[in-house]
Amino acid sequence: MQKSRLAAVPPCVPLLLTAAPLTAHAADDARQVAVPAYFYPGDLWTRMSRPGARAGLAVANPANGPGSSAIPAYAQTIQAAEAGDTKVLGYVDSGYLGTTGWKDPGTEDASVAGWLAAAKENVDKWYAWYGPSGLSGIFFDDGLVPCGSAPGRTDWVDAYRSLQAHVKGKDPAATVVINPGAAPESCYTRAADTLVTFEGSYDTYRTWTPPAWAAAAPPSKSWHLVHETATRSRMEGAVMLSKQRRAGHVYVTDDDNTPLPGTPWGNPWDTLPPYWEALVRTVRS
Repeated sequence: MQKSRLAAVPPCVPLLLTAAPLTAHAADDARQVAVPAYFYPGDLWTRMSRPGARAGLAVANPANGPGSSAIPAYAQTIQAAEAGDTKVLGYVDSGYLGTTGWKDPGTEDASVAGWLAAAKENVDKWYAWYGPSGLSGIFFDDGLVPCGSAPGRTDWVDAYRSLQAHVKGKDPAATVVINPGAAPESCYTRAADTLVTFEGSYDTYRTWTPPAWAAAAPPSKSWHLVHETATRSRMEGAVMLSKQRRAGHVYVTDDDNTPLPGTPWGNPWDTLPPYWEALVRTVRS
């Protein structure tokens, strides 16, 4: 499916829930609001981390990844969020392992090996710069759905398992998420703690069917991201569906996915919805 590949933007820099606030060791069957927080530290992060309306998990994304250097505002924000029991993951683009022809921006390499090396380097940056602030793990965007490059092969999931091992080598308790934006094959349940099995509009979500493996997996394994959900009543409907579909992580927003100028993708994750507090209460209920 079409992916959203935009990051938060520092000021003046143009850019290409649970029953109670969750601790870092939430139970498998707990449900939480989990936010792709692709906005710069400031009021939105403060609102998202406020007691009583707190996200259980958030993804920090300075520049489609950790960027070229540490940003003090992110270090402070991650530390504050983690102190308030919001786990923060660092964004890393895995580029579909180059299978779409995309080249890693740092090396211009489109090979699987090139993307793996670049992703591991970005993991290293996240932990070097923000590990001391309490970083809780890594969110690998632009993941793959099939296990391998041909039926019966596992080369692609093996690559993601190597990324998982690299993160766990930094912190054995780290949370690893893979986001293919669609339901991956069941082999990926062994390559990540959580998988984004849905990313799309509310209208699409209403008729979507979760993968068969999700019925037997703990809710913590699935994360649903629903945008273009215009009203509070629709938000409540989306949350109800997420519970029926055993998603332990959910985020719903009214933001849309309209492509930004000069790009084929949009960014429906660049703000919080007006019904943010009601979303947290609804997931808790």
